[in-house]
Formats: sequence, C-alpha cells, structure tokens
Amino acid sequence: MANTPNSQKKALLSAVVAGALTLGFAGMMARSCGAPVKERAEAANPALELVDSLASRLVLGLQTDATIQYSTAGGATVIVSQSAPRRAYRGAGVTYISTPDGTYLCRAVTPSPSPPAKARKSPQPVVRCDEGPGVDAMSPTQARAISEAFGGEFMAPEAAMGRLATIARGEDVRTGTSKRGDAQCVSVTALGIRTETACVNPAGLLAYFDGTTDAGRYTQLTLQYTTPSVSDEAFLPPDAAPKASPKASSTPKASARPARTPSPKASPGGTEK
Repeated sequence: MANTPNSQKKALLSAVVAGALTLGFAGMMARSCGAPVKERAEAANPALELVDSLASRLVLGLQTDATIQYSTAGGATVIVSQSAPRRAYRGAGVTYISTPDGTYLCRAVTPSPSPPAKARKSPQPVVRCDEGPGVDAMSPTQARAISEAFGGEFMAPEAAMGRLATIARGEDVRTGTSKRGDAQCVSVTALGIRTETACVNPAGLLAYFDGTTDAGRYTQLTLQYTTPSVSDEAFLPPDAAPKASPKASSTPKASARPARTPSPKASPGGTEK
C-alpha cells in the first residue's frame, strides 16, 4: 500500500468503511488499497450504520504494527502478527502467513513410522508448508481457509466485522451496544440467527467476538494481550522439511526464506495479485 498523508488516509478509510456496508469485510479491506468508489444510494439501515461505526475503529487498528494473542472457546491460543498488508496467525502446530509475496499454510505432522526395530526412536514431527499466491487484502476464500486451518475455532479479526454486517442485512434485525472493559461492543441478531457480538478496543483491535466463524462453528475469541510491535521474522514460514522425492532432492533455488515444501496444487486460499 502506498504511503498516504494523514488527511487523505482518513478520507480513504471513510470510503473503506462505507464499502463494508455493501461488500462485507472483503470489500472493506480491498478498498483500503484503492481509490474511493461512489456507491449507489441505499435505504438507511441503522444496524449497518452501527456496524459501520465499529468497523471504522477496526480498520484503523489493522493499519498498525501489533502482536496479538487470542484465546478461543475451546481453550486454544492463536497469536496474530500484523504489519499491513502482512498478516500471520500461529497456533498449536499450525501457521498461516499472508503477504504480497506469498501465502503459506504450515502444519506440524508426524511421519509414518518405519518398520519396527530395536531401540528405534519414535518419528519426530516435521513442518510441511503449502504455498499459494501473494495477496494484498483478505478475500472470503482466504478467511475461510484461515478459520479451517485452526479447526474452525478461530477467525481473522476483520472477518468478525463482516459476520456482523451480514447479519445486519437480514430480516427482523435487532442491535445493542455495550462495553467490555475499555472496548466498545456491538451486538446484532436477525430472524433465525442468534445474537453475535464484536468488541473493538481504543487501539482498534478486536478485543472480543462471540459468534460464528467462517468455518461455520461457534466460538468466543478473547484478546489476552497485545504489544505494539512485530518482527519481520513473524512473516517468514517456519523451517519445513522437503518432501522425499527426486525433485525435492535436487538443488533448491536460492531463497531468503526457510526451506519449505512447495505444493502448487494446494493453495491456502486468497486472491492472486
């Protein structure tokens, strides 16, 4: 994303949030790197306006460098590293990295044991990564891939806002506002849909979400801690073991990234640049 003066950036972010009303979170994030686009006039929707207000805080927070730790309803921990437009998500045995240079879904897997032998140690887990095309903004496909990578318990913070926007466009919509510590919260429900809630703190970070992930599972995300910094190493895939094949044993191409297992057919999701 090109550097933008503060005044222009504020105007651009206003357009980003406006785009969220009709395009959901994918449009909201994509607009952050493009020129404002005029939208056709629509009837006022108080529920969407409420979500819009909360989304404007989150959009600002997504532009900052931060390392954030979340807990899920099932007790899992996910660490999010962000430095726009780069994102990384790490949990137990799973890493998902999204950058303009590439996307990586890495998992720790245990190799199949060899034939029994005396005093032979159990095989140790190795990391294998699937690489996909680079992206500048999150797409619905990538959001689902991130959620599914963590067993459906986690969702990207910006996807939580898209979830509320989707509900706000339903029938018989009801909304509410509340506070959770210093975070501002918005709750939305509609016909046939349970109440879902998202909270954003003064730093523009998702502090709490109670609702349905992109993988279709219920969860609660709770911000445990955050630091206003992130290292470049956070956006590099972990060391990965090459596949045991003649091609993998050939001389690898020079790369500044750790070794990984390429898998052109298995893309982690996202929109190719």
